[in-house]
Amino acid sequence: MAISTCSGLPRAALCGLMAFVVSSVSAATLTSYGHGDQIIDVCQVNLTHDNLRMFWRGDDGAPLANFGRLSEWLVARHEQLVCATNAGIYGTDLRPIGLYIEAGKMLHKLNTRKDAYGNFYLQPNGVFLLSDHEAAILSTDEVASDPDTHLTKIRYATQSGPILLYGGKINALFTQSSENRVVRNAACVISATDIALVRSRSAINFYDFARQLRDKLGCRDALYLDGSVSQLYPYDKGNLGQSFAAMIGVTMPAKPQ
Repeated sequence: MAISTCSGLPRAALCGLMAFVVSSVSAATLTSYGHGDQIIDVCQVNLTHDNLRMFWRGDDGAPLANFGRLSEWLVARHEQLVCATNAGIYGTDLRPIGLYIEAGKMLHKLNTRKDAYGNFYLQPNGVFLLSDHEAAILSTDEVASDPDTHLTKIRYATQSGPILLYGGKINALFTQSSENRVVRNAACVISATDIALVRSRSAINFYDFARQLRDKLGCRDALYLDGSVSQLYPYDKGNLGQSFAAMIGVTMPAKPQ
């Protein structure tokens, strides 16, 4: 399985002969950008073709917790997992600590607290929102100001923080030379229907991660999901390692046996 690395162009489709798609299902592609310790692994998704959802608990009410269990749960429903990543910061009880909506049901309410420690509370934090065919990232303050308008048609949502990019601008709190480096993951919006699930391959600071999302991938808005526990399937797979609360994943019908 060859992995492409495009160092200077905003979209995989524009990388010409330098880009080799790892796998493709409709418009969903697995690609890598950058070089050295600045590589980001990416699952690019087109919502007009690809089935992007969020997953938290199985039929028994327990968190699915990892890609292996999620894959098994999907197989029982004649589906297969194309790509997935953990869907944001969570508590030790594997519950989201912010807004979480799954299949149109609010399973955890919006968290508007600001005076607390941790990446979730770095401002502005925000919400990654999915309606039937569109995606958006809004700040927590925007959602809180008019939840009826912003959440009425939402099928899936996860709250996390901080916002990395908003309108193409890097969060002003980030320091370019920061030594705060860990593996990180994010959801980013390129357009209303083109989004990406991204994980840095190596430890990276907030500024460099946001810059890579903007300059290499063309992200307009991006929401930080989590740090050193972060994984991106199928680059990372199986039942080993960190347990998550919710996950964001692209699925497709299972191939006939």
